[in-house]
Formats: sequence, structure tokens, C-alpha cells
Amino acid sequence: MANHWKRAWVERTAEPARRLASWVVERCPAVRSWLGDRPEVQMPALAGSLLTHLALLLVLAMIGRAASPDRGAPEFRTEVVSTQLSDFATLEQTEQAELEQTTITPVGGSFAPVTTAILAERYALDGSAAVPQPAGPAEVKAAPELRASTVQVGGFSLPKPTRLDAAVSIRGNGAEHVENVEGAVDRVAVEILRKLEAGPTLVVWMFDASGSLYAERQRLAEYIEQVYEHIDQLDQSQLAQNEGLLTAVVAFGHDRQPMLDAPTADREAIARAIRNIPLDRTGIETPFRTVGEIARKYGRYSKKGRGYKAMTVMITDEVGDDEELLEAAIGAAVAVKMPVYVLGSSALFGREEGYVDFTDPETGVSYSALPVRQGPESAAIEGIRLPFWYDGPQYELLDAGFGPYALSRLAGATGGIYFITRLGGHRVHFEPTALREYRPDWVSREQYLAMLQKYPLRRAVMRAGTITQQNLPGMPELTFPPVESPDFKEAMTRNQEVVARIQYTVDEALGLSGAAPGEATVASVVELRDREPSRRWQAQYDLIRGRLLAMRIRCLEFNLACARMKKEPLAFTKPNSNAWRLVPDREIHLPERYQAEAQEAVRLLERVITDHPGTPWALLAQRELKDPLGLKWVEVFVPPPRRGGDGGDNPPPRPRREPPRPKPPPPPRI
Repeated sequence: MANHWKRAWVERTAEPARRLASWVVERCPAVRSWLGDRPEVQMPALAGSLLTHLALLLVLAMIGRAASPDRGAPEFRTEVVSTQLSDFATLEQTEQAELEQTTITPVGGSFAPVTTAILAERYALDGSAAVPQPAGPAEVKAAPELRASTVQVGGFSLPKPTRLDAAVSIRGNGAEHVENVEGAVDRVAVEILRKLEAGPTLVVWMFDASGSLYAERQRLAEYIEQVYEHIDQLDQSQLAQNEGLLTAVVAFGHDRQPMLDAPTADREAIARAIRNIPLDRTGIETPFRTVGEIARKYGRYSKKGRGYKAMTVMITDEVGDDEELLEAAIGAAVAVKMPVYVLGSSALFGREEGYVDFTDPETGVSYSALPVRQGPESAAIEGIRLPFWYDGPQYELLDAGFGPYALSRLAGATGGIYFITRLGGHRVHFEPTALREYRPDWVSREQYLAMLQKYPLRRAVMRAGTITQQNLPGMPELTFPPVESPDFKEAMTRNQEVVARIQYTVDEALGLSGAAPGEATVASVVELRDREPSRRWQAQYDLIRGRLLAMRIRCLEFNLACARMKKEPLAFTKPNSNAWRLVPDREIHLPERYQAEAQEAVRLLERVITDHPGTPWALLAQRELKDPLGLKWVEVFVPPPRRGGDGGDNPPPRPRREPPRPKPPPPPRI
């Protein structure tokens, strides 16, 4: 039967093949020459070859089309899969979120500057990051758990290096900066539309109920209806209609409180719920517990048999007081595929506590510089805390350009975004584009400590930071009375004690003293610097080592100048001089071996400025180099203190006694 069909196919195709071959021979001289004097003999072979090749090309074309259909230009977008779960009660992660029986009640907060959207990025625990891979929230998985025994290193409990094989996937490139909270909410509206493309959506607005956020809550209550109107305008498929989009409002503080009886599409009710958030005066904020409870309550929400995909939008201005529940909150949100978007403040660079001005919305009383926890941007404080010498800014409070670690990790790990909606009032800010390469390691704390264990240089940086996180004295006094004055010796001794304390801490931070055998110190890991793959850690190490060496040289120069003045006192050369002052000098007066340290300090700080422009590290390096490292004596005239009274020897009149003023009430907790 097979031979019969084969003969039939050959007979049916033979004549068309001969015609095709003849057509090729007539129009192609090269083929005609190749066939020679008897083309009729070669014609059947040529016809068969042409037919075979045409059939082969046809088959290949069909295979190519099946393997790669024409789909047009690829579209980069975010998609979210259904969050419906068959059995919510069996979710261990969401069970962890219910840590105690509570009803949801509010707290308040404040907003912060802008952050940029968090892109999925595979982090290797060797410190390198692979090329970012686009991913939707559906791909977010709970961070792998590290169960490693720990060792004590530099004051940190570090997992042993046997558990460094875990990789972590997080979202977020650091910060998406917007001008104000309204701008961030408009940006969130786009995320709501993307969520709607995957099905009915439930948006949970989660408000910090503390007094510091009172004004922003009232503003947003007036703005919220406009936000939903924008969604309607952009929703060309009308996915939000007929309760395709529902909203819940939750306030959090010491407790948690839902502000609506049930999720609703009524915009007036939504705005009213935001306006009615009660003021929480406890000063305690529980954002992570609240996220876990929202995931449990709304993560599988359904109405009339219709399942909804949940997303949470948190509005706050502080890190919160329940950071120990961060990983549980991430696990609960990821389990129900609920991204968390945060509208918050920029973190403080290398600092935990900042200060804000506050006006009590109920009493109208204003307070300045109330402490709030707004940092740091990393899992632990990575920099040193060392006062600068001489006149100039101390740069105690700098904006990090990223959100606080815990809230940034929460947003990134759940597929959300941290929006910086307000920058610190009087702090120095940095362009977000200059900081993109310096994003902190937003992994779990266990994984962060494991990375430190793998990298001795990072461990040395953390050790130096821990040692300097104490209230070191600032610059010593640099003006002294005449050598023959009875106060000279006392002033000299007092200030040398200050410098001795500074130098002791600097030497310990460098690792020149107090280090255990084999411990990674700033001085012992110099050769590892060029192997460090992270730009952030390179900048940290160079700045820390440069500043510590510079401060060491200043301390040694101070002591040398004092010793010389005691041994060989200088004499005034000007008639009105009455004091001696130490001033910066470009010449280093120390022995040659210390001059090499001074040159290395300058080289490191200049490298920070050159390699990391527009960053906090470059700013701090510039400040350290503002004044030379050497010191020299100059004679000066110091006006004597003015006496009161009539300008003579008569004492000033006694001030009138004022009645005692009532003691002001203690500042509120915000």
C-alpha cells in the first residue's frame, strides 16, 4: 500500500516538476551550462532536487511559525494571578500573623520622599547581583529560612558560613520619589489598574493614626475621590464597575481598627472613614502586625461568590515598634499574593533616630525636634559615628535616599513599592539617580548576618561602626592661655584627656588595639578591598578607613604640639597677643612612619569623592578633607570677658524675681 501511494505521488508531481525545471533552465544560463549538451538527460534529476528542496523549505517554515508565532512587540507589564485560595485556614504563614486577639484600632504617622519602583532582582549571597529579571507579584516567594548555628563576631551574632548557599529574590530598586503624598497616591492608582487587569480587586488603605499624620490624612480624605475618578478615566474596559473594585480602610497604632463595616465601592464612605480615623496618642505603632492581620482578614476576600485580589497601601512616617514581626508579615502577605505599597519618609543615612516638628491637632501647641524612628536604610547601622573637627556642618542627619530597611523590605518582598513622599525638613538630600548603585541589602536579618560572615571586609566595617556608636567627645579646645598662666597646665591636661579618649576609640575601630586574634578589622582586610563586588560596601570601607586614619593623625598631631609647647614654650612676638591657638596646617610634624598614614587617609578620601560623586559618602569625605591634618601654634588676641554693671568694677544690678512659670506639659508621643 505504501509503494502504491508513493508511485501515485511521483506520477502526480513528475510533470509539474519537469515544467519547473524547464523554466529554471530557460531563465538561468548557469544552470543550462551545467546541464551540458544533453539537458533532457539531467532534467529529471534537477526536477527531483528542486521539488525536494521546496518541500524541505516548506516544512522548516511551518516548524518556525509553530515555534515562534508572530506576537508583535513584547509588552512590559505587571500581571497578578488570582489570589483565591482553596483553604485559607490551612495557611501556616497567615496563621503566624494572628499573634494575639485584637480588634483593628488606629495610629498616626507622616509621609516621606520619593522612592523608585522595586524591580525583581536575584541576589546571590556572595554579594553579586545578577541581571534584573522582570517578574510579577505572583512570582514572589517567601524568603528561604536559614537555620544556622551562630558565632559572635564584632558584637554580632553571625550564622556559620555553611548556610551561605541561599538566594533571595526581592523587588525594588530602592526608592520611587514623588513630590508629595498626592503624587504617590496617583502613582498607586496605576498599580490598582494593573491589579484590576487580573480580576476583581480589593484595595486596603492602611493609615498610621498618630498625630504626626493628621494633616496628611485630612488632605488625602479630600483627594481620595479624585483618585478614583482618575481610575475610572483610565479604566477603558470598565473593570472597576459593578463592584469590580472595592476598598477597605484600616487605622493602626497600638491597636488596629477597621474604619468600614465591610469593603465598599462608595467613595463618600471611603473619604468619611479616612477623616474619622481617631487620634492615637500612645506613640506605639504596629505596622507589621497590621499587615499580617489584613492578609488574614482580606487576603481571600469574596463577596457574593466573587473572589477579590487584595493589595495594601500603607501610609506612615515611622518604622514602627514591632519590627520583630517583619518576616511574619512578609510571609502572610506573600501567602495570599498581596503586594504592600508604602508611602513613607526617607530613611536617615546610617542613623536610627531623627527629629520632626509637630503641632498637636487638638491643642494647637507646637513642638520642635521630637524624636522619631526613621532609619536606618540598612538592616544594621553600617557607618561610623565620629564628630568632625573645626567649624563647619557635622552632617549628623542626612537623607539616605531610600526608605527604612524594614518597610522597604516589606514592600520589595511582597511585590510592592516604597514611595518616598516627603524628604527630611532640613536634611541634605541626594539625587536618586546617583544612589541607584548603592541600594542596601534588603534581605532578612539572618541572611544579612550570613553575608557579613562570608565577607570579612563587611564584617570589619560593621565592627568599626559598632565601636564608634557611642557618645564620643567632639573637638577638643584649641585655644589656650599663655604658658605662664596658672590655667595653662590645667587646660592642656583636660584637652589631652579628651583627645586620648578619641584616639583610643579610633585605634580600636581600626583594629590597631583590642582586636581578638584572627578578627576581621579595618586594618587587617586592606587587601580584600579590591575584591569587594558591592559599590556600597566599597564606599563604606574607603570612607571609614580614610576618616579613622585622618582622625588618628589629628590626635597624634595634637598631642605632639602640646608636648612641644610644654617642653619648649613659645614666646609671643606681637604686643597684643594673649593666647595660643592650634590651627590646621598642611605640614605633618609627626615622624615619617605617620606621614605615610596621613597620605593614605587623603588618598582614600579623595578616591571616595572621585568614585562615588553625589552620594553621602562623597559629602562626608569632602567634609573631612576641608581642613588639613596637621596642626601648628599661632598667637592670637582673645578679648577678655565683659563685666556687667556700668562698665567699671561695679557689679550688675540683681535681676527682678519673676513669679515661677507653670511647668510645660511633656511633649506628646508621636
